[in-house]
Amino acid sequence: MILQFDGFFSRLRHIDGQSTSMTKVIELYRHPVKSFTPERLDQLLVKDGKIQGDRVLGFRFADQGGPNDWAWRRKINFVALSNTPGIPRIDLDFNDESRVLTLNHVGGILASGSIDSSEDRTRLSKILAEFVTDLKINPLAGHPERVPLNLIGDGRQGLFHDFEDGGVTLFSAESLKALESQMGTAVDGRRFRTNVIIEGVEAWEELGWTGQISIDDSVYKVNRLVPRCLATHANPANGERDHDIMKSLIAANGYKEPTFAIQLTPLDNEAVIRVGDSVTVG
Repeated sequence: MILQFDGFFSRLRHIDGQSTSMTKVIELYRHPVKSFTPERLDQLLVKDGKIQGDRVLGFRFADQGGPNDWAWRRKINFVALSNTPGIPRIDLDFNDESRVLTLNHVGGILASGSIDSSEDRTRLSKILAEFVTDLKINPLAGHPERVPLNLIGDGRQGLFHDFEDGGVTLFSAESLKALESQMGTAVDGRRFRTNVIIEGVEAWEELGWTGQISIDDSVYKVNRLVPRCLATHANPANGERDHDIMKSLIAANGYKEPTFAIQLTPLDNEAVIRVGDSVTVG
C-alpha cells in the first residue's frame, strides 16, 4: 500500500495559522567528517544554506583529485559507509577550535594531528587507509589507483554533502518508530545521518510536505526527498551490515525507492536551530 500525505495532517494541525499540537525539534546532529562519527548537539548554526561544521572534511580517493582539490564529488569517491561499513569502529573527533582531528579505536588513539599541517594530513590519511584495507569489506582492495587517500577540506566549509547544495535534512521520530514496527526491531536513527529529528507528526507525514516550513522563526523550503543507499545497512555502533534498511523502507512507507527524511533549503542567510524549537508547516 502506498501511503501519500498531501497535507491533510498539516491542515489538521494548522487552523488560521495556529498550531493545535506541538511539533518540535528533539535531536540535532552534525557530521564533521563525511560518513564518520556524528556529533549530537543542543543547537546548530545554519549559514549560507548549510549547517556550520557539517561535512567539512572527507577522506577521498587519490584518483578523484589531489589533496588541494576540494571540488564536490559523489559519495562513491570517498571512504564512506556505503563502501566501508566498518568505519563506525573508528570513533572520530574533530575539534574545530584546536583544528585537531583524532581517530580513536578500541579505547585508544589510533592517530591524531592538526588539519593545518600537511604532514599530519598525510599521516592521518595513511593510517586510515591501513585500517580500511584490513576490513573485510573495503573499497581499496584491488584498486591501487585509489591510494593514497587524501584528507580534504578546510574544516569550515561544508563541501562534502551528498547533495552539492548542502541544505538541512529532517525526519520524524514517528517515521522511525513506523520503520521499527515494520522490521520488528529497534533502529538507531544515526544510520540516516540526518541533522534534525522532530516529533509531533504522523508517521511519514514529513515526506508529503511541500512549500515552506518554519523552525522557530526561520524559514526553510522543502526541497526534495532523501533517497537511501547501502550506508543505512551499517550499524553505527559496530560497523556490521545487520539489517536490510532499504528493502524495509519500501515495505514500511510504500515509496518505490527507499526514502527516509527530507532535505530543506534555508531561506534565511543565518539561523540557529535549537532542541525544543517549534516546527510549523506552511
